[in-house]
Amino acid sequence: MFPRKELLKDGSLLLIREASIWDAKRIVEYMKEVTSETDFLITRPDEVYDVSTERNYIRMYRNNPGKLMIVGEINREIVSLLTFTGFGRKRTRHVGEIGISVKKRYWGIGIGTKMITSAIEWARRNGFVRIQLEVLKSNERAISLYRKLGFELEGVKRKAVRRDDGSFEDVFVMALLLD
Repeated sequence: MFPRKELLKDGSLLLIREASIWDAKRIVEYMKEVTSETDFLITRPDEVYDVSTERNYIRMYRNNPGKLMIVGEINREIVSLLTFTGFGRKRTRHVGEIGISVKKRYWGIGIGTKMITSAIEWARRNGFVRIQLEVLKSNERAISLYRKLGFELEGVKRKAVRRDDGSFEDVFVMALLLD
């Protein structure tokens, strides 16, 4: 299933592949950039893992059949990162959660759609029945994408995130059922 190449709206080619431990340094650099350019992510730049920790994190994903970490690259630049974390308990093993980010200068050309669609296909092939995610209420662009892909709003976590200015924001819980 991976690697795969996808044509984007602007004509560029997106390579989607599983992250490897050799990507750790580039993923750390990517995360520092992406967390500093938007308030829509929970992680702040000073909370990004160091390279050694990121290597271990990647290893954990690669060694667990219920987890997936994929990168999206354009011309060898990491422009997107998606994690799919399958739940480990027997009664919830059919559930997984997605986290995704895309570099701001690449918004609007279809990367999010291609990355999430790839993760949905992978989840289906691996027996998952439910995919869920959390998104800030103010992230209308992402919410629109998730709805387009079939995710439905299931609930609101009120005041779940504290912004840098001290104000609070609600988080939407959205899910896609695969059966």
